[in-house]
Amino acid sequence: MRLIEFLRKPSAFIAANWAGLLGVLTLGGAVPAFAGNQRVTSSLNTYADEGGVTVLRQLRHTWWRDLPATACFWVYVISGIATVALMVGVFEAPTRVFFAGLLVPVYWVAGALLGCYIRAAATVPLHAPRGRVVDEMVRLALAHPFRALLTVPVVIATTPVWALAPLTVACGLSVPAWALSTVWGRGVAASPRLDRFANTVSLD
Repeated sequence: MRLIEFLRKPSAFIAANWAGLLGVLTLGGAVPAFAGNQRVTSSLNTYADEGGVTVLRQLRHTWWRDLPATACFWVYVISGIATVALMVGVFEAPTRVFFAGLLVPVYWVAGALLGCYIRAAATVPLHAPRGRVVDEMVRLALAHPFRALLTVPVVIATTPVWALAPLTVACGLSVPAWALSTVWGRGVAASPRLDRFANTVSLD
């Protein structure tokens, strides 16, 4: 029994990661997948027995609501890759430094706002309308600007986990989600009890 109790949290961690990877592979479920992982890793005690189910529930109920944010996420990723490729392949070193100085703050702020939206989606009830998620995103950005900006370097610091295939399969989404949950802290998270009261245990 002690062994089973010891394995509850790691199993929820891994199950949330696998369910999240499934959501990212659908492309349209990327933001709900990230939000579901943050929901689980923010309170492993609460979701220890339903880590993967919680992420799948998040995907099912919020993929359409969060579709504009997901589209913004993919635009952010693709434009970032294209910008880096353009600067490395076309511009000389002084020009690269100039454009980097201009673009890094823009991408940083955009990434921080995406991080705030994902955090908001992870803390409000699943059936909350998009407007409430946006309101919570704005509240997080204004009330906790340092934590919002810190989300970008945290994701960059965890690059080996989500970029290397073996680690990605094991914990590539859950580790960054746990790190971001730690950055945001319990003080700015929604109550797990309220979340569990607002949503049913089943996938319906």
